[in-house]
Amino acid sequence: MTVSDPALQSADTTVLAQEGRCSWYGGGFHGQRTSNGERFDQKSLTAAHPSLPFGTNVEVTALETGKTVRVRINDRGPFTQQRVLDVSYAAACSLGITGRGVAKVALKVVDDENLKWPSAVSALQVASFPNKAQAESFLAAMTAEQKATALYYIKPTATSAHSFTVRFGPFAGDDMARTVAARLKRRGLHPELVAEDFGNGTVLANNASGDRDGSAKR
Repeated sequence: MTVSDPALQSADTTVLAQEGRCSWYGGGFHGQRTSNGERFDQKSLTAAHPSLPFGTNVEVTALETGKTVRVRINDRGPFTQQRVLDVSYAAACSLGITGRGVAKVALKVVDDENLKWPSAVSALQVASFPNKAQAESFLAAMTAEQKATALYYIKPTATSAHSFTVRFGPFAGDDMARTVAARLKRRGLHPELVAEDFGNGTVLANNASGDRDGSAKR
């Protein structure tokens, strides 16, 4: 995800993005229970993510093939720091990555009116700037390891239209946030734990355009 993405140009939207390595799973797990209780269907466009709410729609782009697919989160994982997403066989075919096993992807949360965050979530703030252009430059300069650590986003502050923060998250619990904070510190950032609120006045972007653990063991 780069700052040239039109979704990152609007000051009244909060776009959750991430870059990293993506794996896929197929027939060996077809019919097994996913973390949200569904039966895994290798022909459905679904995926596992460590923290996004079930039902979230995510737009995934394979950076080597340039192909894009939209998937729905219905499982947890992958639980390895080197991977950010685990997609179904059908999604992997759409992305053209079945022959790779693991591929570099960019992902972003896209329009979903039914997306519901827990009543209390936290985030990790790593920088603050007087204008959005500087915040976008900060994102562009982040390393590949930093971008893979967790979802990141730019958020205008509620008190000033001329103040923009760069944050990682959100996280349903402080324990997960502290775990990610430790990783970010090892990767050169200085996170501050803050309360987050996606329920009031925040609009998610509306864009048309290995090893893991979980219910379906693979």
